[in-house]
Amino acid sequence: MSTDHSPETGPVDVVDPAARTRSYSWAPLRPDAGHNTVHAGLAALHRIIDGERHLSPGAFTLGVRLTAAEEGAVTMTAAPAEWALNNGGTVHGGIVSGWVDSALGYATATVVPEGVGYNTLDLTVRYIRALRLEHTPATIRAEVEHAGRSTAVVQVKVVDTRGRTCASASGVMMLFRP
Repeated sequence: MSTDHSPETGPVDVVDPAARTRSYSWAPLRPDAGHNTVHAGLAALHRIIDGERHLSPGAFTLGVRLTAAEEGAVTMTAAPAEWALNNGGTVHGGIVSGWVDSALGYATATVVPEGVGYNTLDLTVRYIRALRLEHTPATIRAEVEHAGRSTAVVQVKVVDTRGRTCASASGVMMLFRP
């Protein structure tokens, strides 16, 4: 990549013609996917783990895999590719935040019955150390701390292959009851 200078815009990055490309396909959202009700309930998550259902297009794009679900908790793995790196050569914080947000939702799904929807109301991510590709796949563990009538509070940790915590997070999920 080189930099050209334009009097109107200042420095402009010029993409190297030998740059890598990325393309992929995903399963479309189901017509009944509003407010995540389609993934509510522990049984729905087990259908994802068993390959009978797909992750959301967003979670799929971020490269997460749901590996375990029990009442009040989920475990996911994520094996990022080179496109997910920042300029420092480590996994971009926005990618990690996306993993965390997905984990919040899936953990919430374990404590609400089918038909109850949920969306992220608040998310706080604390980055503890950089996550390098050679220390992935990362394990993302989310546990529901509290599930009430209108909100759920979830705690999340992102751990590398050395067992070191790279990020911790907390989030509040808004629940939509019928």
